[in-house]
Amino acid sequence: MFLGLVAILFGNCKKDDFPVPPASTVPLFTYTVDNNSFAPATVTFTNTSIVPAEAGAVSYFWNFGDSTSSELINPVHLFRYPGAYVVNLVAVTSISHEIKQLSKTIIIKDLNATGTPLYFTDGSLVFKGLVNSLSPVMEQLAVSGLQDSYGMTFDTVNEKLYITDFDAGQILQCNSDGTNQVVFRSGLTGPDGLAIDYQQNQIYWDNTSGIQRANLNDLNVNQYEDFVVGQANDPDGLCIDPVTRTLFWVNYNGGVWKKNLDGTGETVIIPTVGGGGSIIVVNDKIYYDDYAASGDIHLQSANLDGSGIALLATGISRVVYGLAYEPIGQKIYWGDRNTGTIMRANPDGSSPEAWYVSAGSSPRGIVFGKAF
Repeated sequence: MFLGLVAILFGNCKKDDFPVPPASTVPLFTYTVDNNSFAPATVTFTNTSIVPAEAGAVSYFWNFGDSTSSELINPVHLFRYPGAYVVNLVAVTSISHEIKQLSKTIIIKDLNATGTPLYFTDGSLVFKGLVNSLSPVMEQLAVSGLQDSYGMTFDTVNEKLYITDFDAGQILQCNSDGTNQVVFRSGLTGPDGLAIDYQQNQIYWDNTSGIQRANLNDLNVNQYEDFVVGQANDPDGLCIDPVTRTLFWVNYNGGVWKKNLDGTGETVIIPTVGGGGSIIVVNDKIYYDDYAASGDIHLQSANLDGSGIALLATGISRVVYGLAYEPIGQKIYWGDRNTGTIMRANPDGSSPEAWYVSAGSSPRGIVFGKAF
């Protein structure tokens, strides 16, 4: 009886008893840029929008972000001047009466632009812009495969960028433009910060309980050694003072430490720090972030022995994983991840300002390249 009832119920079902929502129109496009993306550059757009048959005829409207537009399906457009252009494609259908749009930002570079290159990662992508008198324009580098990146450093001698991937347990190496990407070291445990000792040609990074180092010229992904072990509070950010030949690091769960690069003198110099993710050396001071409360991370400075602590900034939204110094402008830069902001200020914390803002960008691993 039960089986018969089931059969009757299913047998009486009509196709429109469980209606399937009609497919929607999805505007999509790809593009190529000539002249290596330097202005003037011609951009060729390929419309790859998905339009269901039942949606009817479709009209396309392009806005190129430079006060010009087009209604062609696959337009070709000349951008005469450098800048970041938000290109918007709108698709309008005649039967379903849909109005759907998609925007992408296209970077047209200035061949004559000069300044100091600034790099940062949002965890999965790497970006580059110039610090100069103009508003920053960020271009995405062709670095791929990052799972969750927090730290970077730039080898100014060989002009190589090194990027940690926390989740993948790797350090990647690439050229300053993002090309020739290779795995530099693998099989690591949660690497975050990076620092280079140019005198001994070694690179240092953290793991969950210490710090390791490797030879920059050795391409064996398994070549590295322990330098600091037994750290209970999870080292994150680290830096090297080339003058005193000292490694400094800040622990995620509290404390600032130092150790001489010859392996002697390991000691905690600021035990009261609530925890941080970044530390740098500028002249005779260290700069680091300090967890005061949720949503209130402080930026502080201190002498190299941990004395003379000074408060520089408060109210940073999350633990800082991007902290750097630009020597030409003599400014400290740091990332405020939740607000998608790169801040900068004088080394004493005065004149703070938002240098770059992009919602959702989660700036980490801020580092500077060679000025030109």
